[in-house]
Amino acid sequence: MATEKKSWVKDLLVAFAATTLSIILTFGTTGIVNRVRQKQERKLTALMVMSSIEQFARDLEEIEAFTAQQDSVATWLLNLPIEDVARLGDEPLIDTFNDVFELGVLNHDRTAEMIFSSHIDTWKNMGNFKFIDNVGWCFSSMNSLEEDYNQRVLKIAFSSEDIKVHPANYPGNSKVEKFLRNDEVRSCLKNIHYLRRTLRYQIANIRMENRNNMRLIGISEKEVMAFTDNLGAADDYEDEILNPNDFDSPAIEVDSLNAKLPIACQIDSLLRVK
Repeated sequence: MATEKKSWVKDLLVAFAATTLSIILTFGTTGIVNRVRQKQERKLTALMVMSSIEQFARDLEEIEAFTAQQDSVATWLLNLPIEDVARLGDEPLIDTFNDVFELGVLNHDRTAEMIFSSHIDTWKNMGNFKFIDNVGWCFSSMNSLEEDYNQRVLKIAFSSEDIKVHPANYPGNSKVEKFLRNDEVRSCLKNIHYLRRTLRYQIANIRMENRNNMRLIGISEKEVMAFTDNLGAADDYEDEILNPNDFDSPAIEVDSLNAKLPIACQIDSLLRVK
């Protein structure tokens, strides 16, 4: 009887130990899986936001390269003797003058910023306040830069509009002469150079802060560049050119239309009665 009792106690202890170990393993494994998942999510989030910042710098580089060309043309126009412009008239210069004001607006993708800024769980998961603060500064700077750039571009674009609409109010025989004699227009042409210089500075500044983000979160610049390159590759396809004529439907026959439209049938009945 004593032997049976000992065996029962032993079996109970073994069962209890097995259950306890199973619980520990289950919750321990779950905890490990959760930590791994959080770490992966943290890295993906960090890569997403830093890639967004890098892409913004790349967009600025494209704009700066185009602005450099416009700057060269603007500088050339400003150095033309007004007397020569007066003799030439509009024909050889008007298209060049109009083109130099076509700088285009800046409109960057804010998806990463919205995800990063609007989810408090994302902030908690990052676990690095300095990184969060620095990324927030980058996004704020990007938005301010975009707004300031677009305002400058619009000011440059509209500086010559009144001359185009009311040419008689300005001195000069041709439009180009009127443009180049106008102080506001000349000032805007000069500002293209300042705009280009600002872009170059901002590109360097944004990239410097983004490298700081990489250091704070422990992700290499190589990984961020590769992530950005792969995102860009997804859009690397040839645009399809649509022809509106391909979407034309056959003209509706009047007899068929009259037979199908209830209002047409009602009018036809009234006409027959009369």
